[in-house]
Amino acid sequence: MTDFKLEDEGAKQILRRLDEAAGRMREACDKLKKVGPTGLGTKGLDDACDYFQDHWHDGIKRIADGSKKMHSALKESFGEFQGYDRKLKEGFGT
Repeated sequence: MTDFKLEDEGAKQILRRLDEAAGRMREACDKLKKVGPTGLGTKGLDDACDYFQDHWHDGIKRIADGSKKMHSALKESFGEFQGYDRKLKEGFGT
C-alpha cells in the first residue's frame, strides 16, 4: 500500500492537549482575577498593576480562544482524514 498512515492516537493526543490548554488558560484568568494589586503602595503603583493584570488577562483569553479554535479545526480535519483513509482502504481492498 503506502507509507502514509493516519496516526489516530497522535491526533487524539493533540486534540486532548489543546482542549486542556484552553481550560488551563481560563483557570489562569480566574486565578488572576482573585489576585488584587490594590493597596500595594502608591496610586501609581496600583494603577500600573491593574494595567498589567488587564493585559495579562487579555493575552491569556486570546490563547484560550485560539486553542479552542485550533481544537475545533483539527477535530474536523481529523474526521475528514479518517473518512479518506477508510475510502482508500476500501478502494485497495485492505
